[in-house]
Amino acid sequence: MTETSSSESDVEETEDDNVLPISSHVNIVHGLKTVSCLTLDSNGIRMITGGHDETMKMFDFTSMDKHFQAFRTIQPCPGRLLRAIEYSANNDMILIVPGDCQAIVVNREASGKHIVYKTVLGDMYVKDMNRTKGHKALLNYGCWNPSVNSQEFMTCADDCTLRLWSLNKRDQQVDVIRTKGESGRDVRTTTCTYSQSLYSNENCNLIAAGCENGNILVWDRRRSFVHVTFKCVNAHLQDHSITALKWSYDSQILASRSTDHTLKIWDIRKFNQCLSLHENLPNQFSMTNISFSPNDQFLVTGVSKLNNLNESDSGGKLVIFNRNDLSKPVEEILFNDSVIRTNWHPKLNQIFATTNNGLVRAFYDEERSPMAGVRLCLNRKERKDKSTNDFIANINPLDSSEPIEETHEIYPEKNPQGDKKSSSLHQHIVQKMTRPNFHEKEDPRAEILKHAEEAERNPKWVTPAYVHTQPKPIFQQQLDEEEGDNDDFVPIFKKARKN
Repeated sequence: MTETSSSESDVEETEDDNVLPISSHVNIVHGLKTVSCLTLDSNGIRMITGGHDETMKMFDFTSMDKHFQAFRTIQPCPGRLLRAIEYSANNDMILIVPGDCQAIVVNREASGKHIVYKTVLGDMYVKDMNRTKGHKALLNYGCWNPSVNSQEFMTCADDCTLRLWSLNKRDQQVDVIRTKGESGRDVRTTTCTYSQSLYSNENCNLIAAGCENGNILVWDRRRSFVHVTFKCVNAHLQDHSITALKWSYDSQILASRSTDHTLKIWDIRKFNQCLSLHENLPNQFSMTNISFSPNDQFLVTGVSKLNNLNESDSGGKLVIFNRNDLSKPVEEILFNDSVIRTNWHPKLNQIFATTNNGLVRAFYDEERSPMAGVRLCLNRKERKDKSTNDFIANINPLDSSEPIEETHEIYPEKNPQGDKKSSSLHQHIVQKMTRPNFHEKEDPRAEILKHAEEAERNPKWVTPAYVHTQPKPIFQQQLDEEEGDNDDFVPIFKKARKN
């Protein structure tokens, strides 16, 4: 009986693992333009989106209501499109890769002086890429080292290099990896990724890069970066850039997505041979990526919308494949627009997908997905502002048959003349000219003589200067008008002529 019960429980667990969390979905609005960046922290508490509108929005599932409003919106790189955003392994830093030569690292809250680190700009006049301290061409992608408590991240750019950076070294990069083709010429790098492993410690030191010529290059960090450890030539068609590389959680399978409209998986132990592929998956965006399921059995990717309106099957899609066989998709979900970024969170068991019309659609299963992520916000009521207080006026009204007398407050009578206001400029000027002057009734001589006695007792200004030289004031004698005019004070041209 015990063996049968244990076998039945194992069968139920495998059935639950194979059930896809796509029975329900909600839409989260980012903006009106393409959402090219999507990341969630390892605990599934916060989500960050970024797009071609140059804005980065941060969502907190523990505090949001059913309207899914972002708690912070910033422009980390004004005037630059955002190409990649990613949380660090311990969720305390955020890497932002804009359409520029320099990547930045911000703190978890992205507030205050949020820029923690900014990569160095390379010298434009140095041709040797190993001698420059940073990128000197536009960035294409960037990602964190998945090791816990790691301070390292990686970026790739159009200058045909991958560069490893450390937050403890600010003057230049830690290592430079040059991507070259078969002829030895430099090839533009379009994407890069670290190997990740949740179940074992094998192959945790691998770095993979996708090139513009369709090659996939893999280096082992325990060796020199001069020589490639694994190389797959013509993994995708030439002149079609590889948009995404993704390692499985066991670090044995590498999935690749390209603008040649194909999805392929590779075994690192037999890297020259493709295990499985699927064609006719339109990809018109350089940010289209791949995500593995938490049980490592499925992978999901987005499909772009075709511009040809004559075809009935021209809309965008979210397609889910079995890892062992890509010949036929397990599930297809139709969209009205192109699907770009995807994220199948390992703890939430929820699938997030971005579109080119500014929406983020989150899929979940009401029975098997845990009560976290978007499910926390569905039944939460809208929060009201703290400034608004609920109150009820006249909570206990008194009914009475007698009419209530109206009381009028009596105000003091105002000066009618002072309250007059002119209705035109002419009246305003006339009122100012005819306004009574209260100083006309005052006698200036009487006002001055009020202070005569006080001035004699306490002289301050003029009198102390003549105390010793002229103790008694001498005034001018008054002249009689009959005695004649004083010629000294009469101008010459007014003096009468003497005959």
